[in-house]
Amino acid sequence: MSDRTAVASPRITIVTGADDRYAPLAAELIASVRAHRVLDHIDLSLIGTGMSPAVAESLRPQVENFADGTWSIDAAERRAAGRDWLMARVAKLYTRDFFPGYDVYIWIDADAWVCDPAAIDWLLTGVAEAGLAVGYDDRPTSPIPLDIRGFLGGWVLARTYCMKHARRARLPAEAVRRLARVRPFNNGVFALAADAPHWPVIQGHMRRLVHKGRIVGSNQMAIVMAVHLDGLPVAILPHACNYLEVPRVCARSGAFVEAEIPHRPVGVLHLAARDAMRADPTLEMDLRDTAGGTVRRSLRYRSEYLARA
Repeated sequence: MSDRTAVASPRITIVTGADDRYAPLAAELIASVRAHRVLDHIDLSLIGTGMSPAVAESLRPQVENFADGTWSIDAAERRAAGRDWLMARVAKLYTRDFFPGYDVYIWIDADAWVCDPAAIDWLLTGVAEAGLAVGYDDRPTSPIPLDIRGFLGGWVLARTYCMKHARRARLPAEAVRRLARVRPFNNGVFALAADAPHWPVIQGHMRRLVHKGRIVGSNQMAIVMAVHLDGLPVAILPHACNYLEVPRVCARSGAFVEAEIPHRPVGVLHLAARDAMRADPTLEMDLRDTAGGTVRRSLRYRSEYLARA
């Protein structure tokens, strides 16, 4: 008998949340994960955020875990004023509470889907290194977006995304100053280790932000504050893990790839702000392929969009 002690594989779950409107997108996300057999060891968990009983029952068999959404922060519920679809923005920071017992929690917004399972490997690598893995709204080399408000003499009056939300939440001036210079994370895709110290810190910031500010944006700011104010570690994901641009199509494999050379495979394609396509699965657009041709496609999940062998 070997003297080596067997090391149990970590228990991993991919979590998403949806209401009735986003339920078809959540089903496509689930199907995209199931299509990659190398991800069979990962459980799928779904939070119903204002989901009707009939829709919930249709999705329950497709996942290992289902939870009816609840407002984890009372102030957020009051500010939502019945808009239960906002619940997912809070719930994504409390996935450990909804589904205890896992070692790693990966959140993917319902309007995103897994094109290439390598993205999940990168998320897990990031969690192993830092406890938290998340990417930016854009590339790290991009300029920090500025909202130009006006001009005063030779001065530009402007604010950044993080500055806007920090001021709206009435954070102290020093915190606003420090946050004004950083770019926001996009937590449409992120991962946390179950034993990471980030959980209570992020949740504490979220409670503070929604008390005075808005729910939209606060979920991203809570992570920004944990990293840039509290100094908690983070592993920055490549843009392919949460791809928000219009992709190209690989002429050889048929898979979605990044628009920029060298056209690396897109890991997770996120349809944020694409309202028309999120609402209509038949809607298509012209995309360029890597051979210079044009391909007509939807950006939503279809099995034929996965890489051909």
